[in-house]
Amino acid sequence: MIKATNIHKHFNDLHAVKGVDITVNDGEVLCIIGPSGSGKSTLLRCLNMLETPDSGTIEIDGVQLTENNLREMRTKMAMVFQNFNLFSHLSVLENITVAPVNVKGVEKVQADKKAMELLKLVGLEDKANAYPRNLSGGQKQRVAIARALAMDPDILLFDEPTSALDPEMVGEVLDVMKKLAEEGMTMLVVTHEMGFAREVADDIIFMADGEIVERGTAEQIFEHPSHERTQSFLKKVL
Repeated sequence: MIKATNIHKHFNDLHAVKGVDITVNDGEVLCIIGPSGSGKSTLLRCLNMLETPDSGTIEIDGVQLTENNLREMRTKMAMVFQNFNLFSHLSVLENITVAPVNVKGVEKVQADKKAMELLKLVGLEDKANAYPRNLSGGQKQRVAIARALAMDPDILLFDEPTSALDPEMVGEVLDVMKKLAEEGMTMLVVTHEMGFAREVADDIIFMADGEIVERGTAEQIFEHPSHERTQSFLKKVL
């Protein structure tokens, strides 16, 4: 579903992503873990060209991503950010329907119906007419997930979706993500939530200093990490 080859990204003198290769298969949940500043979020943003890689190629469902097909290809993958990025002047329902109506040309009535179904999925059907300022952090993030799903993406990208939340709100967001994983959604998740990664991920990548240090199943990474850097990181966070 996603194939990235030899991705490099610099920010002036900082070599943030160093020749990374990554593959995510259809229906797979891939979690990326690692210390802050290791290039995890930058890599994720390169995959949908929010950051333009300096070199390398990205294929989505077998088609190479270019400037010419970027708009079309972005409809195949949606991103959920750590700080929600909801439109403060729009209601919850409007936040979810604005892209399907304006980008995909979906009829408003149809978009509203789909939005209500998605709000039910994330447990917020009673918040359709509320505004982001009236929601908790966990509720905002669940709305952001519903908004991403409204575009019927093939792939969901999550950039540390719980890092801006109070601890008691983390579980409600992870529960929605677990539900999506169970339903077979292809997901690429940058996360500090080791319990989630261990429980849900089909594969886990450990990154450090802009490189993939190790990749394996949850059992391999958490129970039998082979690289000293992975071992050191996990001792600190588990």
